[in-house]
This record gives sequence, C-alpha cells and structure tokens, in this order.
Amino acid sequence: MNKAFTLLELLIVVVVLGILALIAVPTLLNTVDKAKDSSIAGNVNAASSSISGQFALDNSQSYSTMISNVVNDLNDGNNVNPADPDDTAPFVDGAATCSQSTIGKVYIQAASTSGNESITITGCKVDGSSTITKVIKGTSESSGGNN
Repeated sequence: MNKAFTLLELLIVVVVLGILALIAVPTLLNTVDKAKDSSIAGNVNAASSSISGQFALDNSQSYSTMISNVVNDLNDGNNVNPADPDDTAPFVDGAATCSQSTIGKVYIQAASTSGNESITITGCKVDGSSTITKVIKGTSESSGGNN
C-alpha cells in the first residue's frame, strides 16, 4: 500500500492555504496601519503635553518661539515617524500639508484670530489625507479630528 499524498490532495492543501492567506494578509496590514495611526496620535499628544509644559514654565513667550522650542525638543528625543522609521524629525513647525509623502508628520502652527491666539497640532494619518488634530487656546485644550 502506497502511503504518499496524491497530487490532488497536495493541490487542495495549497488552495486552502492560499485562501487563508488572502483572508489573513489584509487583516494584518490593516492592524499595522491602525498601530501607526495610534503612534501618530501619541506624537500629537506628546506635542500637546510639551506645549502645555512650556505654558506652565513661561507663558510670556511668543507662540512662534514656544513652537520652535517644542519642535526642537521633540525632534532631539527618541521620537520617530511611525510611517518612516528613518525619519527622526517627525515634528514640523508650520501649516499641515498632509499627503502620501508626509504620512506620520506632526505639524504645529500658531494662529491668531481677532486677538485670540491658538496652537493647532495636526498629525497626518497613514491614509495620507485624514488627520488627527488638537487645538490649544491659551492654556486650555480642545480635541478634534478628521477621521
């Protein structure tokens, strides 16, 4: 009696494994993207906390000076862009321009409207068009987002 597998049995096993891979790979990739977006949200929160700390230390600084200090401090640390591990300066002083080439960047910008100053922190999500946004007005914060 022959105890080997037939070609048909091996072909069925390969087809079943292929179907399982078609199901598992997109789920895994989606999970990786969600993890990167969570890390970007963490970077937005780190920037917010750092700005709040700057307010607590010296709220007489101009917003542009404060943002420059915060960006330099955050980029000198161990923060990296979760979408591009080679990018060790994910924090940018300026207006957000989210696109495929800026995924994972966190933009910090001061704005003044009718004498009311605020700081907007925007993180570019993995899809390249959605953002995670936090606005700080004076020493108070309000969260928002474009999911």
